[in-house]
Amino acid sequence: MKIAFVDNLAVGGGLSRFSLLLCRSLIEAQPEMEIHYFVHHSNLNHIPEIKYIPRVKVEVLDTTCPPTLYKKLICKCRIWIKLKTTDDPVIKEIRKKIDERFTLAYFPSAHMMERPILKIPIVGTIHDFNWKYFFGRQIFSTDFIGKMDIEILKWLNGGPTICSSHDVVAEAKKLYPNVKNYPKVIPIAPVVVNQQITSEKAEAILQELCIDYPYLIFPGNFFPHKNHLNLFTAFYLLKQRKGMEHVKLLLTGMNSDQLAYGKAEYRGVQLITNTSLSSTDFDIRGLGYQPNEVMDALISKAQLLVSPSIYEAICTPAMDAWSYGTPTAISDIPPYREHESAWNIRSSFFNPMDPMDIANKLELCLNNYEKTKSDGLLSQQNMHKYDWGHVTRAYLNIFNSAIKDFKK
Repeated sequence: MKIAFVDNLAVGGGLSRFSLLLCRSLIEAQPEMEIHYFVHHSNLNHIPEIKYIPRVKVEVLDTTCPPTLYKKLICKCRIWIKLKTTDDPVIKEIRKKIDERFTLAYFPSAHMMERPILKIPIVGTIHDFNWKYFFGRQIFSTDFIGKMDIEILKWLNGGPTICSSHDVVAEAKKLYPNVKNYPKVIPIAPVVVNQQITSEKAEAILQELCIDYPYLIFPGNFFPHKNHLNLFTAFYLLKQRKGMEHVKLLLTGMNSDQLAYGKAEYRGVQLITNTSLSSTDFDIRGLGYQPNEVMDALISKAQLLVSPSIYEAICTPAMDAWSYGTPTAISDIPPYREHESAWNIRSSFFNPMDPMDIANKLELCLNNYEKTKSDGLLSQQNMHKYDWGHVTRAYLNIFNSAIKDFKK
């Protein structure tokens, strides 16, 4: 089988690692398989490990690279003479490069892109419908949402799609009733790249980052559905309580370094500069986007991983935490509750819209840490029963079915 794996959207964090680990698992499962990995130029920075997988040829999509001066001039000329095209140049490049040399084309970010017309079977993963909702700040344009309303129907009606939780299927049925096919649920395994990282290596990474204090960690970009503000208020409430004075909150993810150092207050975070407060007098620190090995170290050494999101498909940060035995406190939302039924994990759950409830649950976890840690270790034991081998076999079943149906 020769697969065109098309990672064409600029993404980060868990979605990049998902693509890396699925690609690697497919190669390990099928000795005769070849993968041509078409990638957005920025994603290659997030998963450099992709370049060293045997039988995987990596090719950066030209149309995703920063424009040269020549391309900028051509673009300006087209605008001036009103020859702008509505065709997405990336999709045009994909159509041109992915021909009948491949057995199948797989798209890991089908939920955010046009469904290309190709001469081979297509399979896509629909991770969520985040773009369909407004959480207080516009992230996706109205034009994009209108376009995706059309493209999602093409994905659902055009062939097999995959998702990682039953809640995504429920969302699809609510938003797009009476379509031909809904996604097949294949839960993913933890998106941990360096599962075997040693405690000594992790400690060395923390030392390089000048982290010598107990901390909670929240990996998540600064999109509004991640619900940072309620977490900040909750952390302020927590810090007022006896025994919680020295705990700090670390943030990671795209743009989280906008809040380099700060002190949590009831209605936000006071930013710390060189002239305001001592650089050691902080309780929140934003580290920005971190390499995979650093993330694995940070999560494995955290007292507690927190995820206050109000809309997700699954909780990949919590899955990563459980794989290391790190305990968690996460939002009580349907897709997060699915982890209990899927793997019998143990976690603290809180109301993400109630800062007082978040603070109470965090305090309970930290004041009863022996039980909290025991829950993390039990979750680790149960999570290890499901690995990327299980995921890959299920994906291959879908791939083979798509190929068979396409030939009919």
